[in-house]
Amino acid sequence: MTVNDPEWRAPSEPPTPVTPVPFGKPWSIWFWGGLLSTGGLALAVAPRASLDLLKTSVEEPSLPWVRFAGLALLAYAMGYHVAGWTGQRTYMRASVVLRVFSLVVIGAFVLADWLPKAWLAFGLLDFAGAVWTTLELRWRPKPKA
Repeated sequence: MTVNDPEWRAPSEPPTPVTPVPFGKPWSIWFWGGLLSTGGLALAVAPRASLDLLKTSVEEPSLPWVRFAGLALLAYAMGYHVAGWTGQRTYMRASVVLRVFSLVVIGAFVLADWLPKAWLAFGLLDFAGAVWTTLELRWRPKPKA
């Protein structure tokens, strides 16, 4: 079927999620994707101000890399938005492991004086989101095939 086919019509509704979420949106995944998007946008657009909030100084030649990291964070956030849209439970479960591990890594970096203590807020927020997602996944039954 091609666009030149007279029978072809553009869909009037958005596509149905691959795995419907029975009780609505997985809010923890949407919330975390929103936080990552906000952080990525802030780093990409205003890296100096964003890093000042975290008590982190960066030399002028490093700013393009910070902006690039912000764009990478935006791309990473898209995974959360897509998982929320499609109800991909496997991605959500994998995100729980990654988000718990991030607190461990950030904590180790703070202990090694590689990051200021203000960064622990991200690790704790990440951990709280992982707990929220775990509870949400337990509360939401798997869709029946």
